[in-house]
Amino acid sequence: MTTDRRPFAVRLVGFPLEAERALALGLAKAPADGPAYLCLTEDSLQDPDIYLANGTELKALAAIASLAAGDIRPALVLGATGVLLPYPNLPLPVQWSAMYAELGRLLQRRADVLAGLSASVDSLVPERRRRERLDLDLTDPTVYEKMRKPRREGAVLCVDANANFSEQLGRSLKQFGTAVLWAVDGVAALAHCRQQPVAVVLIDFAAPIIDHYLLCAQLRSLEAQPEVIFLVQSAHDYDLTRGRAAGAAGMLDKPLAEHQVQAVLRKFMRL
Repeated sequence: MTTDRRPFAVRLVGFPLEAERALALGLAKAPADGPAYLCLTEDSLQDPDIYLANGTELKALAAIASLAAGDIRPALVLGATGVLLPYPNLPLPVQWSAMYAELGRLLQRRADVLAGLSASVDSLVPERRRRERLDLDLTDPTVYEKMRKPRREGAVLCVDANANFSEQLGRSLKQFGTAVLWAVDGVAALAHCRQQPVAVVLIDFAAPIIDHYLLCAQLRSLEAQPEVIFLVQSAHDYDLTRGRAAGAAGMLDKPLAEHQVQAVLRKFMRL
């Protein structure tokens, strides 16, 4: 966690792979005198600050209807939609000056709304599903209830090269009575999880571990099966296929703010 300036998190919805890469590259080149942006990967657990949706894909438009949350978590649609939508719309191909300007306006409105809200430990927007539901969904509701993982109780374990992050996180979670542990390597991490209940393990890629994915699989094979989240400096460092095979819940980009870490932990454990 850090107090330094952080980029705004962008979730891309409905774009083909090449378009995603082009958008991510363009957003990474945003002018230095304005907001910075980070495009979240598919397995990122971080809540986005803003959505970019492909207006030429009806499925993408349906998705943001359940994902976006007004000015607090706004959406910008790119491309002709053919329908009237409650979101700003820019044409394709992308005109980057117009894109930066519109994103800046949306984020300023978001900042104004957030500034007017009183501080709360509760999420400012409802939890969003990672899986889509159909508009006309005849699925038995008990099926979705079975898909929900029960929130865990126990400590948070940070596996990192030093204890700085775990100490900061410990101060942040003290108000919830949640213990935060630290381990420098895989041997210490496994020992902690065998000795006491651990709900979530945060593995930093900076930790001196030969194979981070192997450690994840070992932790997940324990009887308690703690949730494992990777912390990465860049999404390019994370192997999505290996992470999923090892049983990881997902990953988070560093640096992280306290509220971002807390929001993710609430998805898996009781705070």
